[in-house]
Amino acid sequence: MTNIKQDSPEKLISSEDLDSTLRSAFIRSKVVERNTKRAAYLIASFNRLYPLIYRKNRDYRLTNVYHCCTQKTASQWFRAIFHDPAFYKATGLVSCPYIEMGLRNASFKKAFPRKTVATHLYAGYQAYATIPKPKDYKTFFVLRDPRDTVVSWYFSAKNSHVLIEPIPEMRLALQSMNMRDGLIYIIDRLQDFGSFDAQKSWVDCPTEEDRIRLFRYESLADDDDVKFLKSIFQHLEVELPEPELIDLAKRHTFSRLSKGREQGEEDINSHYRKGKSGDWKNYFDAKVMNHFLDVTGDLTEQLGYEL
Repeated sequence: MTNIKQDSPEKLISSEDLDSTLRSAFIRSKVVERNTKRAAYLIASFNRLYPLIYRKNRDYRLTNVYHCCTQKTASQWFRAIFHDPAFYKATGLVSCPYIEMGLRNASFKKAFPRKTVATHLYAGYQAYATIPKPKDYKTFFVLRDPRDTVVSWYFSAKNSHVLIEPIPEMRLALQSMNMRDGLIYIIDRLQDFGSFDAQKSWVDCPTEEDRIRLFRYESLADDDDVKFLKSIFQHLEVELPEPELIDLAKRHTFSRLSKGREQGEEDINSHYRKGKSGDWKNYFDAKVMNHFLDVTGDLTEQLGYEL
């Protein structure tokens, strides 16, 4: 039997087969069992295997990366990027997903493990600021037009999201409503969750010597995803040769994630429903818009979006 040694210059086993098997096992556990301790154990086991398979860059400066966001801002796309072997080889960082609902209830009492990417931290700036951090780290937050977030939440909660809390209750409620009432219901729930307040908190947050940067979901949805990924990596000081960067982006295109559909082609029963910005214009009527403005005030403009 071949011995597996850490940091060997070449892959010693079929990483594609192992990676696929482990990903499937983790997803099944996460979806079916929804057991936090079990999920945490699988994440830890999964990440321990990466150093056995891939040689990492020992010169990468940062100890931790913090990916902060609200739901429906391509969080699973980012998670896949940070879990890709190319990212590990360039940084030596392994992904540490945050698997709680977060937002208004986000709480961080302990530091994240060293040499990890704390990915999709659903939290406002105030909660993020309580995380104990090392000397060398970078953070970014992903903004999205909150009107598009409402529409994405509506279709996801009603049709496609895995049945974890609070989705069952929301799905039952939405199935008895027409679309207008359903969108109004989602606006109220997002307000309760703290989604709108979380976005605003990051726009208002103090700068930390270029440690924190805000990115927009729309740059990924509407622009060149290679260009978007390059801007993320520049902020995180990740050095990846252009061909490898292009290959990384190609492995995680909307078309691949949605099993062949192009961005803009809608499947309301898919987690990757449409992948385009500005979709709220197709669903917000005057009543929904008025309710949205009553709840959020001038949030849209504060985030830099046009009414």
